[in-house]
Amino acid sequence: MLRPARKGKLAEFKPENNLVSILCLGVLFLIGLIISFYDGLRGIVAYLGLWAISYVIIYAGTCRYCAYYGRECPIPLEGSCVQRFFEKKESGFGWIQLFWAAVVYLLRILVPAVMIIQNHLLIWGVVYGGVLALFWILHLRLTGCPNCINVQCPLNPDYKVRQ
Repeated sequence: MLRPARKGKLAEFKPENNLVSILCLGVLFLIGLIISFYDGLRGIVAYLGLWAISYVIIYAGTCRYCAYYGRECPIPLEGSCVQRFFEKKESGFGWIQLFWAAVVYLLRILVPAVMIIQNHLLIWGVVYGGVLALFWILHLRLTGCPNCINVQCPLNPDYKVRQ
């Protein structure tokens, strides 16, 4: 698996160090909200509801296993808020936690993706897909993973494949 090169090891991601990723996620959310409006109030309620549910899933399935539990992490409103809802699990971070993170992001893009396909919103689709890709490129290759201390994560540059 191709992992990013190590840049540093940040014990906490301060918002000013991670501003571009934070802005990308905010723009992604707002564009998704606009696209969801193509289904009227029902689309907006579904979109906001899936985002709310996604936080429960990411906290329970991913964040409470992470080295950043209770601290600022590379993705806004995730690791820094989990302690308010779930206790930390010491069993470690691995592929299962990445699975739950993937489920969360599928939920978050579900309504806009359906609206894009259903309403043939080519321009919105390109913009939304571009911002989503930019967010993940930034997170996985530049700001998040290369600076992460969570060495149990398979995406971390220091992750050792168990034999």
